[in-house]
Amino acid sequence: MKKDDPRPPSRQIADDLRDQVTSGRLPLGARLPSGRALARQYGVALMTAQSAVQRLKDEGLVYSTGQGNFVVDEAHERGTDCATLAKDLAATKAEVRELRDRVAALEARD
Repeated sequence: MKKDDPRPPSRQIADDLRDQVTSGRLPLGARLPSGRALARQYGVALMTAQSAVQRLKDEGLVYSTGQGNFVVDEAHERGTDCATLAKDLAATKAEVRELRDRVAALEARD
């Protein structure tokens, strides 16, 4: 926390966490530290740390479950479950097979 920074502490924390996500230090799907751990880490009150995490939730960068707060990953962002992912994978494989067949047919013409 920078005392001379004009941004409120919760904004500074949210900006720092966002930078960690964009730099890859907090990878997609990673669990964020608990509110208490963030409060200790940044030397702020629990409510300030929770406010920072809420800001990231509002931005769609973080989501919550009963197990904690997590950086959004592609599957969660798309709202997909395993069954949907498996169906998408099967469709993609079929498209690739079709494209390979078309390429083979075009090469055979030459």
